[in-house]
Amino acid sequence: MAVKIDLDLPVSVWEVEDTKRLALNTVATVKRRTSKGLSSNGRAFKKYSRTPLYVAYRGARLKPKGGRVSRTGNSVFYKEGYEQYKHDSRKRTRKKSSGGSQSANVDLVLSGQLMNNLVVLEASLMRFRIGLTKHVKHYGYAVHKERPFIGLTDDEIKILVNAVAYDISQKVRGRKI
Repeated sequence: MAVKIDLDLPVSVWEVEDTKRLALNTVATVKRRTSKGLSSNGRAFKKYSRTPLYVAYRGARLKPKGGRVSRTGNSVFYKEGYEQYKHDSRKRTRKKSSGGSQSANVDLVLSGQLMNNLVVLEASLMRFRIGLTKHVKHYGYAVHKERPFIGLTDDEIKILVNAVAYDISQKVRGRKI
């Protein structure tokens, strides 16, 4: 389910290192957009569930905080569902911060593992593939089906094309990029 980008570039000036740099910039673009709560189709992500739930302490990616501890003491009850669990456990405020440092409500980050494992899987002279490492792909691609994040919006593709054109023009002029 990784995303593959094929490039049709002049091989006389384009090198594998250029493709690798472009691929890394693409990963950064995806992560930045995702942190703003936008999917690969440019729309806001579907909101997190507000269905009440229990989160067990054992095996949780992020230790449950807030909520109401269950009678057994093995889990925490969240009346407002996963949305509350995420907010309380990350110690986020529900008010918009004046500095704007907090990411969007639905940013696909709880423990940070998913976004930390979005990487360049392959880069050659004429193509690159981005996707998830083996550490998170067992759940990451299921997340992608529900909230598509791997890929580029139309605007991001235009930026990528312009960046490649700029890099090639600099190389033709003999400048390092």
